Amino acid sequence: MDQNPSLSDYLAPDISELAHQRGGAINDPLNAPAGAQNEMTRAVAKRLLPASIVAPALVWWVLIFGVHRGWYQLETCFILFVYSVTVVFGLIVCVNLRRLSRMDAERARAEEQLKVARDAAETANRFKSMFFANISHEIRTPLTAINGFAELLLNSERTDEQRQADARVIRRNGEHLLTLINDILDLSKIEAGKMSVDRILCCPAKIVGEVCSMLRHRAAEKNLSLDVSFDGPIPKMIRTDPTRLRQVLINLTANAVKFTKEGGVRLTVSIKPSLRAQNPLLEIKITDTGIGIPADQQATLFKPFVQADASITRQYGGSGLGLAISRHFARALGGDVALTSEVGRGSTFTVTVGTDSLIDAAIQEKPQDAMEAQDNFTGPQVRIKGSVLVAEDGIDNQALIAAKLAETGLNLEIAPNGQIACEKALAAAARGTPFDLILMDVQMPVMDGYTAMLHLRGKGYRGPIIALTANAMDRDRSKCLNAGCNEFVTKPIQMEKLFKAIGRYLKVVPVVPKPAMSADEVAASASRASQAHKFQQDLPAELVQIEQAIERQDRQRVKELAQLILGKAVTAGLKDLAPQAAKLYQSAESEQSWIALRQAVADFAREAQPESKRQAEAA
Repeated sequence: MDQNPSLSDYLAPDISELAHQRGGAINDPLNAPAGAQNEMTRAVAKRLLPASIVAPALVWWVLIFGVHRGWYQLETCFILFVYSVTVVFGLIVCVNLRRLSRMDAERARAEEQLKVARDAAETANRFKSMFFANISHEIRTPLTAINGFAELLLNSERTDEQRQADARVIRRNGEHLLTLINDILDLSKIEAGKMSVDRILCCPAKIVGEVCSMLRHRAAEKNLSLDVSFDGPIPKMIRTDPTRLRQVLINLTANAVKFTKEGGVRLTVSIKPSLRAQNPLLEIKITDTGIGIPADQQATLFKPFVQADASITRQYGGSGLGLAISRHFARALGGDVALTSEVGRGSTFTVTVGTDSLIDAAIQEKPQDAMEAQDNFTGPQVRIKGSVLVAEDGIDNQALIAAKLAETGLNLEIAPNGQIACEKALAAAARGTPFDLILMDVQMPVMDGYTAMLHLRGKGYRGPIIALTANAMDRDRSKCLNAGCNEFVTKPIQMEKLFKAIGRYLKVVPVVPKPAMSADEVAASASRASQAHKFQQDLPAELVQIEQAIERQDRQRVKELAQLILGKAVTAGLKDLAPQAAKLYQSAESEQSWIALRQAVADFAREAQPESKRQAEAA
């Protein structure tokens, strides 16, 4: 206590001091001891005790002073003393009661705020636990199918038809897993406030056609119809983000198919209120004849990780993210997603997006024809002319990309890291035969793709470069573009998207079935034969380099040379030798002893020899 206390110090304690004396009860009222109120009373009593001593003494001194001065008699002094002490004590008690009342109110408010905060934290923690449990299930389910049917594919007793069915199951579950990961990434962008939209001119009828084409096989598997109708005139072009609009329609249409057992799904496209309105909206209604949604569950349906009923998750699957993401995208595009539903009769999700002014817009005379006018980039169904350098360190990705691009007639070269890719690209440009396109993985050993692109652009290389990366965030896209790439394709690679990106720089022509090989195919075959011949020419020198690296015990150099040999074998289409090259690389990768590694090199060298030479040595 201060040596010279003021009157206010006697009247009531300070709230901060009181909170401290209560042992932090205001900071954690829900866990405060039962005697917290008594602690408050004792703290006030500590102030009242000195006041009860000092106040009477002060009054008595004043009264005695008056007696000595002759202002009044001693009997009067006693009466005045009693009266004055009563008034002073009454004032002290009143002031402290007001202070206590105010502190009680503040404590009650603090407790209520903390209770609300704790309830919110518990709710968030409960949702987080539900989310991880749901996502864990959603990830494990397709992975189980992928691993299981991959094992079935390895069973040599299964027929070709069974293996094709197994492959379709693997692909379907892989697509589901990719959709789930994309939804999680989109939600993280939304919550971080970093989700952006890119409004460009696009054809609404074509977008609807692409969505229906993508999902029609799912509907057919369940014997459902999937139809589209146009209500009124539809403009040829509107200004919106086609990628986000397509994603919204895919989410809602896929849900409609999933939750419909019989009947069908219909998409109705229109412009509201009219083409000449000041702020027209593109409206697409997705109507199904499915199970419907109860009215009391519709309000929570657009919240993340929420489905109408827990049994829905068990029966139909799904993470509960699609509707929340769809509504966010629609609102970002100047519209919304609305729902009307009746249990047992079906649901209608209405999507609206802004279009900008349509007063002078051209009308789509036959929107059904525009729906069918889709780009066809599906591997063997297209032919692409040109030469491509593929910079990729993953063996499986090398084999996949090389196999798919070889089907199109492209001439390929493989580089296992960015440094070799730069050397090959600059050397080809110096010879006057530059690559028509470079596919550049951004994460590679020795030199990554970012550094390689910066190095090439720094050397004046002007050819198109498409970045391949597993990083799908916007900042990764910006980083690739800033490094000098022209396009950005995310992994896992969807071949249709890759072919579309390639088609922006190389000539893509549709396949016309012919009984004989086309000129492009003949040229591609001749090119592969030439590459196979060059492979045989370069192989002895490369094997010598591997032997020298083994002598130096330079395992990293052995890995690089083994991967280079594997890439060239795959590019040249040496189907018999590529598995042997893969074994050589796996031996280098598996940290075997130097003796075992030397034996692996000898085995590969023997397998790589021409058949006639092996027969002569055997004789």
